[in-house]
Amino acid sequence: MDIFAGMRVFTAVVDAGSFASAADKLDLSRGMATRYVNQLEAHLGIRLLNRTTRKLSLTEAGADYYQRSTQILSMVEDSEAAAARQVSVPRGTLRVATSVAFGVLQMGSAVTAYLKRYPRLHVDVALNDRVVDLVEEGFDLAIRIGPRVDPGLVARKIAGMRIVVCASPAYLKNHGTPKDPAQLVKHNCLTYSYSSQESNWPFVRKTVERTVVVSGNLRANNGNVLVSAAMEGLGIIRQPAFVVADALRKKTLVPVLPDWSAGEHAVSAVYPNRQYLPPKVRTFIDFLAERFGRESEWT
Repeated sequence: MDIFAGMRVFTAVVDAGSFASAADKLDLSRGMATRYVNQLEAHLGIRLLNRTTRKLSLTEAGADYYQRSTQILSMVEDSEAAAARQVSVPRGTLRVATSVAFGVLQMGSAVTAYLKRYPRLHVDVALNDRVVDLVEEGFDLAIRIGPRVDPGLVARKIAGMRIVVCASPAYLKNHGTPKDPAQLVKHNCLTYSYSSQESNWPFVRKTVERTVVVSGNLRANNGNVLVSAAMEGLGIIRQPAFVVADALRKKTLVPVLPDWSAGEHAVSAVYPNRQYLPPKVRTFIDFLAERFGRESEWT
């Protein structure tokens, strides 16, 4: 039998003073309430209640069992309430991995705002342009930009991200402005070594698709390095919009081939596949989706 259910019915009968009143309170039939108490007495091998046609009274053993049962049920309720709080309130330390560029340009202010909302939480942000092993290295989640998701991981898109091809006005003045993607083969294109499209730059305009194999004298695994080089007039770069947004706004870089789409990647929160997502992970992902999912100058 369900001992806790029996305890709840028994204490309800004692508190209400009758099986009928207890049954109504617990939304049970009177017969079911009686059955629970009978089964509890049979399980314990003692009589808990003296029953007459007019009233119920506790036996000596029943009075002792009632007192202990109310204490146990109170502890169970407290435990359930504590577990519910753990489910709803983020606690502990949240370990997050992201790229250096996204971490520096976007995550600092985002994490600050998140911690103001949940000041009891601790956040550990690791910036690295390589793809970290979340499970092996002990991360709760990673913020990644791109189409790939490792097997065994779950990805939730939190924003879209345009890819922008751009260069400095000085470079275009000295080397000419490409009018067609095919002309990029004659230019110094600075490439991002961690991209699956490092030297194969795709373009789309209406129904026309082009992929251009580019080359250049600089490749780097960090977007900020490429932006700096491009602003100095070294060549043309292909980077996510958030990396070049400030330079485009200041016109130290200008778009190249603006009539062509250079693609879009998803900004995703990636985490190990878990049946019960910890509150610290769930609330952080929800927060980022709210923050970055809105229309933004870099999307």
